[in-house]
Amino acid sequence: MLAGCDRAPAGPARLLVFSKTAGYRHESIDSGKVALMRLAQANGMQADTTEDASRITEASLEQYAAVVFLSTTENVLNREQEIDLQRYIQTGGGYVGIHAAADAEYDWAWYGRLVGAYFKSHPEQQDATLRVARRDDP
Repeated sequence: MLAGCDRAPAGPARLLVFSKTAGYRHESIDSGKVALMRLAQANGMQADTTEDASRITEASLEQYAAVVFLSTTENVLNREQEIDLQRYIQTGGGYVGIHAAADAEYDWAWYGRLVGAYFKSHPEQQDATLRVARRDDP
């Protein structure tokens, strides 16, 4: 899930990685934070991480080119934070939703439209057979 970014902050672009959970917590969140910080640094950007929803304010988000929802679950924002995030995105701020970002904010229709769909459930575990056609093909 990706929403466009029209912001051009002074200096290196900054990302806010938000990973608050109020439901299931994926074990991959901590590794995801590290990976996103490294990816940002490798591309001349800076990434801050938080699970503190009070950072989702119009004034705070102003300094970021994009906000990344990293496996957020359930209801993680109050009404004022929802309004500020919506205004931020509507005025050009970027949004990236990773994995369980679609498992959040079910009672906020605008967010549902932003992510495109809500998580319903995982399918049953399926067995698979992997056949390698060409071992020399990366």
